[in-house]
Amino acid sequence: MPGSRMYVATTKDDVRRLGGSFMKSPEARQAAADIGMTRFGYYFRGRGGVLGPAGPEVTAAVFGFFPAEFVRRHCLAAAHSPEVTDRYAESCRAWGRRCLAGFSAAARLADLLEAVADRVDVPGLPLFAGWRDVGRPADAPARVAQLAHVLREHRGGLHLSAVLATGMTPLEATLTRDNGVERAEFLGWRRPYPLIDGEMRSRRAAAEELTDRMAAPAYGALSVDDADELSRLLRAASALAMARHRPAAPQTAGSPA
Repeated sequence: MPGSRMYVATTKDDVRRLGGSFMKSPEARQAAADIGMTRFGYYFRGRGGVLGPAGPEVTAAVFGFFPAEFVRRHCLAAAHSPEVTDRYAESCRAWGRRCLAGFSAAARLADLLEAVADRVDVPGLPLFAGWRDVGRPADAPARVAQLAHVLREHRGGLHLSAVLATGMTPLEATLTRDNGVERAEFLGWRRPYPLIDGEMRSRRAAAEELTDRMAAPAYGALSVDDADELSRLLRAASALAMARHRPAAPQTAGSPA
């Protein structure tokens, strides 16, 4: 069945890369510099701008995986403005235009991603709902990047719910990832960190499985052929984009998401 957990599990990494790599791209860094913002100030205000003029506590609650004090500090240094969200969306589109230039199936991939995104229910997913409402560009490479970001927000919102449902804290979920300590430091968590044992890793696996299960219905409207095609095109687009993606500075433990 095209909406099965197995299908979602095989495509989630490609959605994550296509929808999130622009966050640590030269395009995003330059946009932040152009308006005098730090990388994280631009990230919190740009990505979170679809929530409206929300305060730092609201932003921290919706993003989930950052300590509230870290979010507060960066948000207070970067005032809310609709222009920031517009620039953030354009950073995503510009990255797509560069990294997916010449990808012959971009228009078809955009149509398939759109078919999924526009059929998803939105309860409990404010970032997904907000980004789905953002106007989409006409050119296919940019549209692919933006729609991948939309679907990344879909999975990200579900994953936060799954993590909490399995009894983990966002910090524990971060530490059980690959390079978890480095990532926790990057996201602003302060030491000492809790001990990660076998039980915690089992909870992490359960949270990932639950996320797959919750995300699967979004793809259920696709036919078997369309689902297979989406999987193939996502894999090809992700490989091409990652081959062209070059951060302006040495990579850290991960993107700010």
